[in-house]
Amino acid sequence: MRTLKIPKPLKDILHENYNRCKDAPNFNEQCKVCGIFKPLRDSTLEKRNRQFAESAEVKKIRIHDFRHSHAGLLANEGINIQEIARRLGHSKIEITWNTYSHLYPREEERAIKILDKIV
Repeated sequence: MRTLKIPKPLKDILHENYNRCKDAPNFNEQCKVCGIFKPLRDSTLEKRNRQFAESAEVKKIRIHDFRHSHAGLLANEGINIQEIARRLGHSKIEITWNTYSHLYPREEERAIKILDKIV
């Protein structure tokens, strides 16, 4: 298990969910997200994913695609591949690099500009 920081909009959503669920009869304070101890089944996640996509009128994507989107968005913003690997829980940076390196823009022009300054 790893601990990750999350963006404020997601914190706000989780806090709203917590407030909505905290008065339920089986709620347990130790379970911060949904107040239950047993993990959600894959079928439940898929069902909710489908429902959310339909209500938002967007194409449904696989649950695993959220992971790829997370990594891709960070890569497109220039986040260090080592940090992306840590967030994804990859044991070796090579796993992340082999999967996501195509998302990193070539920086040849920037490299030349830097070399022009220091040479």
